[in-house]
Amino acid sequence: MLDFYVEMAREVRALQADASLVFMPWLSAEKDHLVHTGLPATDIYTFEDWVSQGPRSYDEVTRLREEYDVNWSAVIASERAFTDYSLLLGSAGHRDEPREYVLRLLVNIVTFLEHCFKTRAIDAVVCQTADTLFSHVVFKVAKHLGVRVFAITPAWLLESGAQGGYFSNNVFMESETMLHAYAAVKGHELSLAETARVNSFVDSVKGFKNKTPFVEKNRERNAGFTALSPNFSRFISYLRANSNRDPEVEYIKIDPALKFKANVLRLWRKFFNRHFFGPRDCHSIPARSVFFAFQYQPEQSTLSQGLWYANQIALVENISKSLPLGYTLVVKEHPWGRGARPTWQYRHLSGLYNVRFCDAPSKDIITRVDAVIGISGTVGFEALVLDKPTIILGRSFFTHCDLFYQVSCVQDLPGVLRRILVDGEYGKIPDRPVRLNRFLLSYLNALIPYFPTLENASHYGAALVTELAEKKSPVGKKL
Repeated sequence: MLDFYVEMAREVRALQADASLVFMPWLSAEKDHLVHTGLPATDIYTFEDWVSQGPRSYDEVTRLREEYDVNWSAVIASERAFTDYSLLLGSAGHRDEPREYVLRLLVNIVTFLEHCFKTRAIDAVVCQTADTLFSHVVFKVAKHLGVRVFAITPAWLLESGAQGGYFSNNVFMESETMLHAYAAVKGHELSLAETARVNSFVDSVKGFKNKTPFVEKNRERNAGFTALSPNFSRFISYLRANSNRDPEVEYIKIDPALKFKANVLRLWRKFFNRHFFGPRDCHSIPARSVFFAFQYQPEQSTLSQGLWYANQIALVENISKSLPLGYTLVVKEHPWGRGARPTWQYRHLSGLYNVRFCDAPSKDIITRVDAVIGISGTVGFEALVLDKPTIILGRSFFTHCDLFYQVSCVQDLPGVLRRILVDGEYGKIPDRPVRLNRFLLSYLNALIPYFPTLENASHYGAALVTELAEKKSPVGKKL
């Protein structure tokens, strides 16, 4: 990743010679690596060095609370290393940390970023998506100080054989470029070539198997499908590296005993919970059904994009309460999540009179039900492509499409479900296919046609220069 940023920076400098480029890694060792690539040490600020300068005043907690229009408690809850808002109860191996540690860590991250942004008068920051506490805080501090954020985001849903990614601009992975592309195609009549392109993309989405060449190349092939940690194959070296971590800096430091217990728990739960996942075909799905697919946890899809629904057990209960009389909720466990949840959670949900589990492929289930409910995952995108009325509870890169039903709280679900299932509102939208095609075309037009991998870093550098030059005015959903 460091090398990717270096190559991006070189392309930016080649295209914009007067650009001032600053790097902000976590560790001194990462600074050494960057210096070795030829970057001047004066342009590199490390979080480790900031922490080593001593603790910040506790008064900073008051300042952050009063000065920032940010729900810091929700930001802290998005860190999986020492919180369990996903209610996995031991299978993630998270640590229990005292209040003082958490507050000190947050203050150190915020003040480090403030120092860097203000000292160097930063106009824009390139970072990862809000998948960790650190990157989540980057978005909050940047917005507070008026700094534009460009998070490197791979695209999963692509045309057949294509690559893709984009810069997202907030914690929900939403993109200004996508919003503007969507606004640009409203009222636009697609050409024959554009229609053919969209139709080909629809076929690709229908055949999507939840793995892209990007995932195959950059992650463990079986990550998520096995109950064991992906680090199990390098267990000794992983523990050795972990023992050298300073939790004040690398707050992702694990407790080996808790992680070992978590692996055992996942193996145990995956074996003994198999019978709860339901049949692997759709024949038992009753008429008048609604589909909800569990999100994989712990992950940013719930921890930052749908935090208020991170307790998916309570969410299924609430959907069950919201269904019109005579309807059934079909629930599917995420393939990567098998082994994460305690048995009692499956047993409890299976005991609800209008809830059934099914383990068939998601697309097969979607074709058999009357509506789909999602938090922020791509199941919602796929359901829309399959022309099913879809309710989205969180926010993601695609939820600006006006064909989605969006609710701000679960109390709104009964009314929305009635409009869809009883009144047949969605089926009465006359230009639905046209609006869908326009949305899909805008999505494709907004992508950078390369995966964010090292060999493509220069393309992302060029795209960054282009986006920085475009002073986009707000449009559509507020980022």
